[in-house]
Amino acid sequence: MSRRKRNSHFECKQFVIEQGKCAMKVTTDASLLGAYADVKNAQRILDIGAGTGLLSLFAAQRTLAKIDAVELDAQAAAQAKENFNQSPWPDRLSLIEIDIRDYVNQKPERYDCILTNPPFFTDSTPNSCERSSLARHNGQLPLFDLINSIDHLLSQDGHAWILLPLAESEALIKLAEPLKLFPQQRMLVRNSNQHDPHREITTLGRHPAKVQQSLFTLYKEHPFHTHAAATLFSPYYTRMKVED
Repeated sequence: MSRRKRNSHFECKQFVIEQGKCAMKVTTDASLLGAYADVKNAQRILDIGAGTGLLSLFAAQRTLAKIDAVELDAQAAAQAKENFNQSPWPDRLSLIEIDIRDYVNQKPERYDCILTNPPFFTDSTPNSCERSSLARHNGQLPLFDLINSIDHLLSQDGHAWILLPLAESEALIKLAEPLKLFPQQRMLVRNSNQHDPHREITTLGRHPAKVQQSLFTLYKEHPFHTHAAATLFSPYYTRMKVED
């Protein structure tokens, strides 16, 4: 059986995401993070591991913030920069081709919102394609380095929104504790009522808080989105099938 070929672009209502040069294409999970993260009061946003630039573009559509996107892979960085330049907000979107750990060493100003859908597989078999492996597996950016980068770059009252598989999310929260980064929200994500959760969107902040826990279901039955998913995606998606 042949694998389904991904489209070379992902069309949204206000912009188009070209993704042919990126090892990691647009996913529903990443779109959920981009649509769900609370960015409305942010002044400076950082996107760690920008890939296609999806998270930055979703944020740019619903905020006036200045957005910096850091991406290590040269081809993905070039693609994201093209997507930024073709969007309605090129003056607010900046692509920085650099390792996030090196960016930390430049001591930039801190951000009041950090978004990241990082390479997250820890123990699974690496992809035979080196670029795909770097995009999917955290060997080049271990969770320890990710959380330390977030600690150095997050403002005192800022929040970081992180999409990870469940085991990696638990590990990240444990690594964050000695840095006094505390979970504020933990939202489990599942494909449908018939599926177990497969991802978690975790919100970290510097102030201890009662954790808001929730469960989000993407589909009634694929490809029919739940009403909750349709509400989040409707400002972006050009086509959706919604449950009755």
